[in-house]
This record gives sequence, structure tokens and C-alpha cells, in this order.
Amino acid sequence: MLRAYFGRHKSASTWARSILQEAAYALDLKVVTIHVPEQWAPYDSLGDMIRATRPDLLIMTNAQREWVETLPEMRAFHLIRDPRDIIVSGYFSHLNSHPEVVGGLPWPALVEHRRNLRNLDEAGGLLAEVEFSSMFLDPMAEWDYTHPSILEVRMEDAIADPVKSWSTILGHLDLLTPDGSGPERLRRAAVKWNLAARRETPKVLAYPRMVLPRLPIHRLPGAYPANACARFSFSRLSKGRERGQEDVHSHYRRGVAGDWRNHLTATHLAALRERYGNLVEHLGYEW
Repeated sequence: MLRAYFGRHKSASTWARSILQEAAYALDLKVVTIHVPEQWAPYDSLGDMIRATRPDLLIMTNAQREWVETLPEMRAFHLIRDPRDIIVSGYFSHLNSHPEVVGGLPWPALVEHRRNLRNLDEAGGLLAEVEFSSMFLDPMAEWDYTHPSILEVRMEDAIADPVKSWSTILGHLDLLTPDGSGPERLRRAAVKWNLAARRETPKVLAYPRMVLPRLPIHRLPGAYPANACARFSFSRLSKGRERGQEDVHSHYRRGVAGDWRNHLTATHLAALRERYGNLVEHLGYEW
């Protein structure tokens, strides 16, 4: 059965992809990452491509409802974020740090938007970001939040208790064995062996893993989420900063929820309301 992650721009998508890609490597799963519809040409639909290529895990960085509805039976999760924080995070990222080529695909709209942002002050730039974010927020508004196979996860919950959240996510994807169930120590050893070359640690295992076969394992050990969350913590990804310590030039700028209160004025919030209606309330967030 297909597993899938449906992400949202500026909603911890790089963090989520890092954890999933390493988990997939440990389990020897085939991964396909989709950023734009051009990637499934010449197939008529995303679902047609998935049925033809048969990946084990699909990662979509800005999924749209009509694309997802073409997919075969699956287990999936959808990670969202407060739209107000998406706009603020997007503003700083698009101004300073987001690459203009993603997965080998140029993003010409970002080049133009960045040029515009650099000619504006922060207040004007945030207003421009409200409109630019339509390509991310409109799909969130149109999403089916009642799909029985898709686990809905908020970024705010995921960063507040990452181990619990990732245990739930990986369990929903049927990739995790409950902690202490069955040969837990053997699973831990297999994951360590399979990831040794990728992680280059421990060094003693890195070389033999390049020449000796992988150990077959179908589910991750119950301890994996805690290990992965420590390995891909904000502090490590940001090279030593703690959450809340800001670097506006880093892809991992601040890593906290509710930062919109520090940047969005009544004018910005009115523009957000005018453009997106009750999206904030629709997603369960409060003003």
C-alpha cells in the first residue's frame, strides 16, 4: 500500500522530509518527491504515475485536493500550520534564504517576488506576501479534512511534542512497531546497520555497509521516533540555536508557533481576512 506525506510550504516540510527520508532509507523504501505537476508528465494524472512507478512513499510539498483524489488506496498524513505564521515565515524565507531552484526545478515566481520584497520595507513586504501565499493557502482552504486515510497533524502540535507526534504519524503509516513489541533490539540493530553509511556513524560500520547487504526490516523499532527527533532537532538543524533564537538568513529562522503576533499588524490581518475569508477559523486556529 502507498504511504504519503502531504506537506505545506513553510510548515516544517524540510524537517518532516528529513525524518521520512531517513526512515525510508532504513526500511529500503522507494520514495518519490513531487513539487510541481510537471513532474508527473507525460502521465495524465498523479495517480497514473504512482500506479505505473509504484513507489512505497510519496512526498508532496504542496498537495492539492484534485491531485490527491487520483491516488490509489493509501495511508497518509497532512501537516498544516497557522496561515498567519506561514505568511511571516514565508516573508523572511522568500526575502533571504529559500533556494530559487528546488529539487532541480527552477522557481521563477520566487525570483520575481524576492526582487519585489527587496524594494519594500517589512510592512509592505508582508502585504505582498499575503497575496504571494495564495499558491499555498488556497490549496489548504480547498483540502478535504475528512478523508478517512489521511491523518491531520498541526505543526504546532508536532513541535510541541515531536516524539509523540512522530510516533502517531509513523504508526498511522504502518511503519512503526510499538515500543517493546517483539524483537525490539534486533530492529534497533538493523536500523543502525542500514543507516551507518548514510550517517557515517559509527565509523566502524560505514565501510562494511557499502559492500555488505542490508538487513531486511519492515517496520521501525518503537524507539525510532525519539532517536529521529533528537537527530533532526531544531538545534541541530539550525547549527546550535534553540527554538526562539532568530536568524533571519537561515532556513530554520526561529522555529516557534505564534510568531505572527510579532510582525502582523491590523492592516496585514485585514488583508489576510479579505483575501482568504475565514481560513484561520476553518483550520481551527483562534484570533
